[in-house]
Amino acid sequence: MLNETVKQRIQEALPDAEICIKGEACSLEALVISAAFAGKGRIQQHRLVLDTVKDLIASGELHALSVATHAPEDWAERGSG
Repeated sequence: MLNETVKQRIQEALPDAEICIKGEACSLEALVISAAFAGKGRIQQHRLVLDTVKDLIASGELHALSVATHAPEDWAERGSG
């Protein structure tokens, strides 16, 4: 159920986002595509996502979240969207 909690938190912060959460237990991977990332550097993009779960990480409930972020136009250019 941690997957759904993480997805929900990211969705609340980035309502337009397409989100895919993979992984098991307390180590997850998130692919997040959002217009909010346009014009932002990769670190800024990752912070937007990681800020949504920082309390879960601090408590130890979530040990690791690997994040891949893309603006929609960047994702489309990759031929993956």
